[in-house]
Amino acid sequence: MADIDVVVRQQAETLVAQDPSHYPSILPAILALVVQPSTSLRRWIAHFLTNTFANKRLDAQVKEDLATTVLDALRTLIDDGDFTVVKSCVLCSSLIYPLLFRRV
Repeated sequence: MADIDVVVRQQAETLVAQDPSHYPSILPAILALVVQPSTSLRRWIAHFLTNTFANKRLDAQVKEDLATTVLDALRTLIDDGDFTVVKSCVLCSSLIYPLLFRRV
């Protein structure tokens, strides 16, 4: 099972690296995994979210739209207690902060 998880993670990363327009279709499935207890999975999700909003090839409007969809997941992840997960969540939060205030 662990090998399948690694393959799926690599496929998701490869897909969005090749074409960032896939983020909106991939992100909901990744966000649904936040409730899983696996620390390594949660670390990967937090890192993936950070990379999503740090990606310079992803359109600013798409980032702005996605920012509102990740808030609940970030809240769940930040309560994780794992230093690496929390660190990625703080970084991701700093990336989405200006995006969210464009909507206000």
